[in-house]
Amino acid sequence: MITMLHLRFTRFFAIAAFAAIVLLAGQVQAQTADEVARRLQQRYRALNAIQADFVQHVGGASLRGTLSVRGDAFRIELPNQVLVSNGATLWSYSEDDNQVVIQDYDEQELGFSIGQLFTNYLSIFRVTGATQATINGVRHDVLALVPREAGTSVRDATLYVRTEDAVPTKVRVHDVNGSTLSFDLSNVRLNPRLPSDTFTFRFPRGVEVIDLRS
Repeated sequence: MITMLHLRFTRFFAIAAFAAIVLLAGQVQAQTADEVARRLQQRYRALNAIQADFVQHVGGASLRGTLSVRGDAFRIELPNQVLVSNGATLWSYSEDDNQVVIQDYDEQELGFSIGQLFTNYLSIFRVTGATQATINGVRHDVLALVPREAGTSVRDATLYVRTEDAVPTKVRVHDVNGSTLSFDLSNVRLNPRLPSDTFTFRFPRGVEVIDLRS
């Protein structure tokens, strides 16, 4: 049981890191890293929610999912798994196991609060480079990012956003264990109208509940 929970929580960290990095996209130009950072900071002061579809690539496997984020709350839906947090509590539901694990959402374990990225992401990540690339005939701004503090699950990351409209399309994440995760994004919605129960977990009938809260 402990091993299974550890693997599930490690997977959560990887996905949550992706959710956080997606929020860094903004209206950027191929300028200096500092200029890009200032543009991102200004754009996301006005952003209060985001939704996106994504395809996660790990090795030779691909996994499709959807992401919703508002403030400190998020909802990540994957095949047979749902991760929901209201900013204080995390629910991790496995359909295959018919089991939900409840635990405190400890931002110190991840290294940052997702909600911080809307107003103060420069205190968390540092932009070390800004270049441009063409992907499928579309010009993109490419940002190199590193965490400011040690102890997070992310070692560094590369973010690709379309130059024309600042929509993120791809992110590559290197974690502290040397693994590489690649995410392709689509159908990104900024400031969408989210249902009131988006960040509330509804328990399926007969589900096993494991409560790890202190």
